[in-house]
Amino acid sequence: MHRQALVDAVRSVLTAIDAHAGNGPAPQPFEPDGSSALQALCGCFGLTSFERDVLVLAAAMEIDPTTAARCAAASGDPQRAFPTFSLALAAFPEPHWGALTPVAPLRRWRLIELDETGSLVNARLRIDERILHFLAGIPYLDTRLRGIVAPVPDPGDLPGSYAGLAARAAESWQRVDGRPHVELTGGDRETHREVAAAAAASAGLTLYVADGTDLPSHPTDRDAVGRLWERESVLLPAALLVETGTATQAVVDAFISPLDVPILVSNEDGGSADRRRHRFTVPALTSDEQYQLWSAELNGHATNGSRPVDDAELSGLVAQFSLPAHVIRDAGRAVRQEPGADVSRRAWQAGLAEARMVLDDLGNRIEPRATRDELVLPAQQRGVLAEIVAHVRQRGTVYQQWGFESVLRRGLGVTALFAGGSGTGKTLAAEVIAGELGLDLFVIDLSQVVSKYIGETEKNLRRVFDAAERGGAVLLFDEADALFGKRSEVKDSHDRYANLEVSYLLMRMEAYRGLAVLTTNMKKALDPAFLRRIRFVIDFPFPGATERAEIWRRVIPDRTPAEGLDMARLAQLTVAGGSIRNIALSAAFLAADEQSSLRMRHVLAAARTEYAKLDRKLTSGEVAGWE
Repeated sequence: MHRQALVDAVRSVLTAIDAHAGNGPAPQPFEPDGSSALQALCGCFGLTSFERDVLVLAAAMEIDPTTAARCAAASGDPQRAFPTFSLALAAFPEPHWGALTPVAPLRRWRLIELDETGSLVNARLRIDERILHFLAGIPYLDTRLRGIVAPVPDPGDLPGSYAGLAARAAESWQRVDGRPHVELTGGDRETHREVAAAAAASAGLTLYVADGTDLPSHPTDRDAVGRLWERESVLLPAALLVETGTATQAVVDAFISPLDVPILVSNEDGGSADRRRHRFTVPALTSDEQYQLWSAELNGHATNGSRPVDDAELSGLVAQFSLPAHVIRDAGRAVRQEPGADVSRRAWQAGLAEARMVLDDLGNRIEPRATRDELVLPAQQRGVLAEIVAHVRQRGTVYQQWGFESVLRRGLGVTALFAGGSGTGKTLAAEVIAGELGLDLFVIDLSQVVSKYIGETEKNLRRVFDAAERGGAVLLFDEADALFGKRSEVKDSHDRYANLEVSYLLMRMEAYRGLAVLTTNMKKALDPAFLRRIRFVIDFPFPGATERAEIWRRVIPDRTPAEGLDMARLAQLTVAGGSIRNIALSAAFLAADEQSSLRMRHVLAAARTEYAKLDRKLTSGEVAGWE
């Protein structure tokens, strides 16, 4: 149909060319079939009948071998055996000079190209190859855009939270009060792709995606790519999702600003300064949506003989992790590929892996191996640690099933402050908690997160919490004093922003689905207003002689060949548990190097090294009776 309509149009314009040459009567008025690609193109780009005839004449050179001779005859010049504007102006009805201008559809949309030799009206006209194939009914993506844009597959059925957002985004393209540009923030890029594809589908469009790093940085090249895409958007028809971040924001803004076609921008860094875009934040899935997805993926398919995941296990996954739909689907596929796998455990591991992908770049991950038996703490502190574990483990039961979430609404995060000197067991306690919960422990050095540049600290903290939120990791913010000292009187903008940083961190901690722990060596320096917002505060005391002796007993493995070690005398060393572990390990290496049993003299040598590191000297009382 499309090709025949093009052939009919070519026959009509060549008849007009022949009539101008005096070789036949004028043609009858021609109107292309209303459902043809030619008519669709004329409607999309607003071509007049004269501009349509110019385009068809250029196409005739490619599909009718007699065109060159007929153009030469009509021009009266055998050297001009090709279409020109001069010939079209003379031969076609309703001619207008405006069709030649760069802003008119033929040249603006690059439907035709002009040879640069000769004058404008006598320059050779060529039809763009992509346009020729479109008129013939052969659809494809312009090859000049390959490597820059790529198709996005249909995501299928989406959870209600995503589907509703996609519908609102598509509706925004229909508004007459602004450009059809949408910006997606929150969530991750894969989720943005799913939402964008659903929005495009609901608008009758296919979706393509471009990475901001692949866009040309030079303005001329960038404009050429933008014009090509704008044309493709009309021809396919399609919408474009541009993925960007802070590094490519300026290039992306410059690229999409002149485009008047459906555009979506995926921005994980919080959005651009362009207020003319319709902004939407991708929400986290609700607990019910996550439950249904987990249930469908883990129990709704054959799982190679694995036992079904029960309600308690599904609820535990939902309570601990806040994962997007594509991660849950990927986890389900991975489980189904492992015959006899522990489905619940495998799904749990998938949740942990999700946080690791980002948090590994932001903090130090500790795989929990320590047990509660390794902690030497007073009974009160040990009891509070057990209480923290219960709060995290039973969060889903208390908040969702028992309804406390609807009553409290705010401050649902489990937050703790571990206060005490260096080496008193704060990090070890966090590791024990993470191990009992089956979670990763990420140590975040706040002194590295805090930035002197206004707004950068919040951005760093947002990246940490957004990543941890999905994987439910235990976050240990070390050196809290770097940010949480007593708030000073606001004297300038930097003081005001410093207080905003504290407020932002407290807000994220209180809303965090996992456990957030802060450590400090100077509890008295912290603002009391801050302490009131922390659910658990545990003081880690400096160990007394009895506790130090117990630490010595636990830190030396039973398999270690030892001779003459006196735990009471070792406990005379007035150092915390961390230093005791360092001394014991160093002494073991000294003994092993001598091929000897571990003896008091090895411990003494290692103690001198540790004390020198601490800028301290061993006293006679600490080593009394050692030799």
